[in-house]
Amino acid sequence: LADPAPTSADELRRFYADSPELFTIPPLASFDQLFFSPSERGAGLDAAVAAGLVALRGGTPPAEVGDRTPLRETYDAAPREQVAVLFGDALADAVFSLSPGDWVGPYRSDFGVHLVRLRDRTEARLPPYEELEPQVATEFAAQRRAARNEAAYREMRAQYDVVIEEPPPAAAPAE
Repeated sequence: LADPAPTSADELRRFYADSPELFTIPPLASFDQLFFSPSERGAGLDAAVAAGLVALRGGTPPAEVGDRTPLRETYDAAPREQVAVLFGDALADAVFSLSPGDWVGPYRSDFGVHLVRLRDRTEARLPPYEELEPQVATEFAAQRRAARNEAAYREMRAQYDVVIEEPPPAAAPAE
């Protein structure tokens, strides 16, 4: 159905106040990660990771440590769900509990082993209504439209009877 008629500012403010879960920005983390490949390092993996951690803490540039990976080396304002999907829960838990600063690890993922440096983390926050007014109006209209569509569907559905006819059973093959 067409978009509902615009609503009042007061109604939008009530919708915002009653639905904080829709507008809360989750905790976000900005971090760097370095990868160490089990297939490239073999039995020397753990030693390479330990040496890499010492080198990074000693000031060696990250580009000179670790192995190539299709994953990015830097993530900015990443939500926990994204970090967990890419690197697993252990690394996501660390990124969202560490203090910004030094390189830490190792953390194992499905890809290999990672060292991590948290640069910044923000806590979940609910921006003020004025900052989100266009998104509030869009979400309000979307929910109102979905409710109207569902009601229209139920009304149409009530006018019909659905009958499922099954074909007669096949005759048993002659022995």
